Amino acid sequence: MQRIVPLLFLTTILLIALPVTHIDGQDANALRDGGMEGSYTSRGAADLNVPAEWSFWFATSPRSESWQNLQPVGFPHNGPGPNPHSGARAVNLNKGFATFTAALFQQVTVTQGANVTASAWAYLKTCDIPDGFDNCPSDGSSGAYTRVGIDPNGGTNPYDSDIVWSGNATPHDNWGQMTVSATTTGTTVTVFLFATQAWPKELNNVYWDDASLVGGGAGGAAAPAAQTGATPIPTVPLEVGFVSPQNEQDDGSLIHRVQPGDTIDSIAVAYGLTRADVLALNPTIRDPRIIQIGQEIIIRAPSSAATAEATAESATESATASAAATADPQSADELSAPETTGEATAIPTETAEPTQESTPVPPAPVDSAPPAPIRSVAGGDVLPPIDPAGSDAQVCISLYDDVNANRVQEIGEESLAGGMITLSSTAGTQDDHEMDGSPEPYCFTGLAAGEYTAFMQAPAGYGLTTPDQLVVRAQSGAKVNLAFGAAQGIQPVTPPPADNLTEITADEGEPATTATADPVQDNLGLIVFGAAGAVLVIGMGISLVMRRR
Repeated sequence: MQRIVPLLFLTTILLIALPVTHIDGQDANALRDGGMEGSYTSRGAADLNVPAEWSFWFATSPRSESWQNLQPVGFPHNGPGPNPHSGARAVNLNKGFATFTAALFQQVTVTQGANVTASAWAYLKTCDIPDGFDNCPSDGSSGAYTRVGIDPNGGTNPYDSDIVWSGNATPHDNWGQMTVSATTTGTTVTVFLFATQAWPKELNNVYWDDASLVGGGAGGAAAPAAQTGATPIPTVPLEVGFVSPQNEQDDGSLIHRVQPGDTIDSIAVAYGLTRADVLALNPTIRDPRIIQIGQEIIIRAPSSAATAEATAESATESATASAAATADPQSADELSAPETTGEATAIPTETAEPTQESTPVPPAPVDSAPPAPIRSVAGGDVLPPIDPAGSDAQVCISLYDDVNANRVQEIGEESLAGGMITLSSTAGTQDDHEMDGSPEPYCFTGLAAGEYTAFMQAPAGYGLTTPDQLVVRAQSGAKVNLAFGAAQGIQPVTPPPADNLTEITADEGEPATTATADPVQDNLGLIVFGAAGAVLVIGMGISLVMRRR
């Protein structure tokens, strides 16, 4: 027994010391709230709520059409239509009559060089409701798809070329599972749940449930990009089904004309390139997020042989035209005469002498073209390039009136004033702000990357319906949104007050006493002491009797 107790104690200490975010076994799910069953928090809008343990990202460009890449709506979904894949909840993202590109992601601590496998279940519902009906079967005409990815480096950019993606899935009107395996390059990996569409639909929903990250699997890394130049045009990979490679030009070049739903990254993948390859070929693209429909993007420069042939043909055509003009000046004048509209127009009678070689007029530089008409919703300005690595972190806080006390900010639940938010870091820095009721979250800016604790005090007359403290990990160049809910009439949990001590002053010359109505209680100490003495005496007597025998 003496050996077992220390062993049990040591085992308990080791179990407590294991970090919960590590992958400790092949069957252990390392994701926090992979079943989407936990609490949901608002992400900067009353109608955008996702699981608190997951980070959220959505694209705002390109937006060549008013319906393209809008902010989605997000809520916990309890069913039916559909029922969650398992448990009581799934997360629902939707945006009717529009498209959105969004990802839930979560960083997990792992062992460097280990193989890990991620999976998740998704459900798509995209369709237009016919007249006279109240529902419609989901179909693929929206171009919607879902996929699961692992960034083996632990990054937070869903467009990073190092992410290993599963194949695209189109689980219309049914739950479908996507699985992918990768080999970690450091001690952190990121799991992405990604969804997008190409065309708007009246109903445009994606549901996520039962995500997991476990140890094991085939491992691997993202496929390297193909070399540019003489390689043939690859077929469109499954990852970007709505981008179609276009045919080669006469000069051997490849020019892609942007179609609705195209992005720089999807275009690059369609031609077997990387984003860096496309930007190197198109230096006039200042912001890779901003392209417009019909814009011509160079995929492959003209070949030297084709360029020489085209130059020779151009010179031949120019020489022919010059010879014709010399032989028949009148004909040349007729060709160059402007159309008349009833007014007299002076037409020169002298013909310029032809030059030995016609030089084509160079086109206007592309740099002079106006930027793509993509505007930010807030300021109306063209969105600037983003360098996440060179930016400070932000933690943005909102406080809302949780009227029904369900801990989710719903439409009609407005912002509250009077609450006090305190943000503190592990380094000891601390900052306070009193909430003013603005509909926009208050942001602590200029933060260094690291862990922060946000503590909210409810306004007078209100009690918090959400936890009063939330711990968040801030990343460089990223903004994290936290929402606290409070409702009237809810009493916050407070510690009991200290005992009230009343000082009783006795008359001079008399001891200080406190009168009670119960004499037994007054003399309880003496009674106990006397009983103890009696027991001691009786015990000693019995002991003496036993010795005499």
